[in-house]
Amino acid sequence: MNELLDAVDDLTLPRNVKVQTDDGHTWASEDALLVQLEEAIHSTTGRSGGRSASHTRMILDADALMQFHRITSTIGDWCRMAGATVHRDPVQDLRAWYVAIMAVDDTTEFYLRELRGWAALIRGKLTPRSTMQFLRPCPECGANTYINEEGDTVPHPVVIDYDPDAPMSSVRWSCRACGETREGEFAQRALAYDAETRGQETNDNGVVLP
Repeated sequence: MNELLDAVDDLTLPRNVKVQTDDGHTWASEDALLVQLEEAIHSTTGRSGGRSASHTRMILDADALMQFHRITSTIGDWCRMAGATVHRDPVQDLRAWYVAIMAVDDTTEFYLRELRGWAALIRGKLTPRSTMQFLRPCPECGANTYINEEGDTVPHPVVIDYDPDAPMSSVRWSCRACGETREGEFAQRALAYDAETRGQETNDNGVVLP
């Protein structure tokens, strides 16, 4: 149950984060992930009540709004199935669901995967990762082209995405031709080795350069 509670806390509780300043680092309080996503969506859609100037608002894609509604709807469904009252507040409802699920001891790995997936999705929306193309064939399938959404055949099927401020374990690459996805430091080093043997440059951290 502790893992499930940790996953619920990750989505519903504020946290202290280290912030870089001109004088070094300081600590600040950061809203819960579900709260941050809801506020960012409301700001983007003009429902922030004028609390921030338009040029300072975070612009989220339409998928963020859809995913937020999907998450809140799913939490409501979970509450109803567990016998918890639905308040249409995702933070309050998710914590109420956890209390109800504890009472009947009916937790499964499914819930844990869903909660962790939501946290990863929200972080991805709030802090978009950098992306770049791998200018060599896919090391898995050998393809050097793929068919895009418009039906055109285009080069460089492998795309690498990463957070510049995160460790190499967060780096992942995927092939748009065969669908293969690899994540973690070992996978990235293998891709870097493939690039080096083919003459493509990498940076000091081993991330393949475009």
